[in-house]
Amino acid sequence: MTEFLDSFASEMGETTQLHQPGNLPHAPLSVDAATVPLSGGDDPTYGEVRWRTLVNGTPETPREMVFGIAEFGPGDRLMPHRHTPAEVYFGLEGSGIVTIDGVDHEIRAGVALYVPADAEHGTVAGPDGLRFVYSFASQDFESIVYRFSATA
Repeated sequence: MTEFLDSFASEMGETTQLHQPGNLPHAPLSVDAATVPLSGGDDPTYGEVRWRTLVNGTPETPREMVFGIAEFGPGDRLMPHRHTPAEVYFGLEGSGIVTIDGVDHEIRAGVALYVPADAEHGTVAGPDGLRFVYSFASQDFESIVYRFSATA
C-alpha cells in the first residue's frame, strides 16, 4: 500500500491541481460578516429590511453567485417583489413569514426556502425579528432587477 501511495503522490505532483487559487477564474474569497456594514432600511419601497451582501461580483470581477444576510427588526418587512434569478433563504435567528406566490411559509433557524425565478415573494418578521442567509445565482447583486408589486 505504501508503494501505491508514494507512486500516486509522485504522479499527482507532476499534474496541475485544477482547484488551486492560481487555476481558478477568481481567487477564493473569505469575508467576515461583522466587517460588512448594513445597507437598506431607509427606502419604503423595500420595507424595513437591512442586508449585508458578503459575496458579490463586479463587472470587472464577476462571481457565479451572490450571498448575504438579511436582517429584520420585530415586525419589519421586505415588500412583495419579483426578480428573474431564483433565490434561496436559510433561517439563522428569529422567525417570520415569507409569502411566495400567495402561499405563506414559516422561516426560522434551520429552515431553507427556495423562491423560484419571477415568483412574487415578501417577508414579515416575527416578534423577535429575523435573520436569514440569501443567495442568488447571479454575477452581482446590482444586476438583479427588483420589481415591486403594487401596494393597496
